[in-house]
Amino acid sequence: MPTRPVTQRQLTVSLLDRQLLLSRAELPVSAAVRRLAALQAQYPPSPYFALFSRLAGFEVDHLERALRRGTVVKATLMRATLHLVAGTDFPSFAVAWRQQHLTDVRGRHRDVEVDEAAVAAGVRELLAQPRTAAEIKDRVAELSGGTVAPADRLHYARALVPMRHVFPSGGWRHHRAFTVVADPADLAPVEPAATALLLRRYLAAFGPASREDMAHFTYLRYRQLDPALAELGAVARYTDDSGRELFDLPRASLPAEDVPTPVRFLPNWDAALLSHRDRTRILPARWHDEVVKSANGGLLASYLVDGQVAGLWTVERTGRTAILRLSPFVPIPASATADVEREALRTLRFAEPDATDLSVTT
Repeated sequence: MPTRPVTQRQLTVSLLDRQLLLSRAELPVSAAVRRLAALQAQYPPSPYFALFSRLAGFEVDHLERALRRGTVVKATLMRATLHLVAGTDFPSFAVAWRQQHLTDVRGRHRDVEVDEAAVAAGVRELLAQPRTAAEIKDRVAELSGGTVAPADRLHYARALVPMRHVFPSGGWRHHRAFTVVADPADLAPVEPAATALLLRRYLAAFGPASREDMAHFTYLRYRQLDPALAELGAVARYTDDSGRELFDLPRASLPAEDVPTPVRFLPNWDAALLSHRDRTRILPARWHDEVVKSANGGLLASYLVDGQVAGLWTVERTGRTAILRLSPFVPIPASATADVEREALRTLRFAEPDATDLSVTT
């Protein structure tokens, strides 16, 4: 396909559209998660706030039911980070990620003799029932005779044996993780088809995107990504304002630049802000360091005005009183003030449903 130009504003509006941030969608949770590719889940409430900002009528129980049923799965996947993904996508995502992850872990232990078959068998036996991360680490230490570095024991287990979390891990504000061995069918997909599905979901949720963006999201090497990209077949190609080549699914459309972009509140580690190497589609470069905290890799909760991050937000609770505090980077335009306050109150009510005194302040 010929390369077509795409403007920065088109990329902004396209990202908001694909991330369900132009209007709240009426979708089942599992369908929404599949459309969004993956939700960051290292902070348990984040996926709930992410879906609240994207789905009409979303309630906490909707996601918790999906986790119990397995239509949404919590697992360590791309970038060795906890994500929520659609249950039907998990097998391919797990296969795509484990290939690179095992290579990385082995590389860090190339001078150490580890009986990987024994470690894998012992971890599988342990995970016949849900276990905590601490229990898994202790078992790897025993099985490896202490040769695997403490910081890598959980990584080694995950690389050798596919795992998923089980409820109540993933529950609303539930921080303790319980892990079991994933079903053997989770290793059924083969390459490059497994990584191709991951890229298909990524482009549907975040495209158009560059090869660098895909590598940033997946944390996979080009030697794994390029065959998967070829496996997709025909792709649309664009050139952005900086001259970079971007790829997209052939039937994906770009909304018009003048589509209204509503105020939206995004949680910590929202994927819309994390999933491109160049985040300027919705995060202006001058505010990058205010939102992305390199000291711990954190990404703070932010809000969007006219499709761009315009400030941060936090919730404070004292007794029956709950306050959502805005920290604007720029003055909120008069035309958006009422919308910001309305969406802030809506978000606060979701965050603290039993509070009786709600207010928004700066």
